[in-house]
Amino acid sequence: MRKLMVPFVLALTALSSNASADALGLYVGGGVWDHDPSGSFGTTGDSVIDMESNLNYEEDSDSYVYVALEHPVPMVPNIRIESVSMGHTGTSSASIVFDGQTVNTGSKSAINLDNTDFILYWRLLDNWVNLDLGFNARKLDADFTVGTKTVAVSETIPMLYIAAQFDLPLTGLSIGADINHISYSDAKYQDVRIRALYEMGVVGIELGLKTTTLDLKGLDTIESSIEFKGMMVGAFLHF
Repeated sequence: MRKLMVPFVLALTALSSNASADALGLYVGGGVWDHDPSGSFGTTGDSVIDMESNLNYEEDSDSYVYVALEHPVPMVPNIRIESVSMGHTGTSSASIVFDGQTVNTGSKSAINLDNTDFILYWRLLDNWVNLDLGFNARKLDADFTVGTKTVAVSETIPMLYIAAQFDLPLTGLSIGADINHISYSDAKYQDVRIRALYEMGVVGIELGLKTTTLDLKGLDTIESSIEFKGMMVGAFLHF
């Protein structure tokens, strides 16, 4: 591992020294994510609960906000802080067991996931193609409620962050994608976002598709294989 890490760090140093941002930049933005849930969750040893067929979860919309600071200092990371909320409510369509308790048909259910990302990243390419690589410390606060039982999860999860953006010359248009990812054993937590952006002066708009996947095993007794996917639209200021 050490033999692999040394050339990786040297390469990162060389690339980031040559490809730092040209000037200081501040991004402030936010928008709405229209997400559709699929998959299942449950507590260890109890029922596997399908979010659509067992709990009647349907498409919903939530907000996201972010701020990012980029600078021209080599080797000092840029920073991005982003907060996203996701929530769904429904009623059980069959008797199920959650956290050791039998929940009857017609009982209320809700799932709420709040993510706050603290991302440090380096710009490896900075021209009409931008390439960023970094690390994310994601604060996950989640509540899974079925009937009168609620299981809360609060964890800080390390993730790899990769982003790329391609500028279309003389148009103000660009297309890009970013990924937050971690996987270990049979668990995976991942965001994938693909979007188009248009900037006019300091004002910009963005439109894209975002997918969040949570395959978690034994995280505070919660086991999940769930996905949220849908369109997002937002606006931002770039100073």
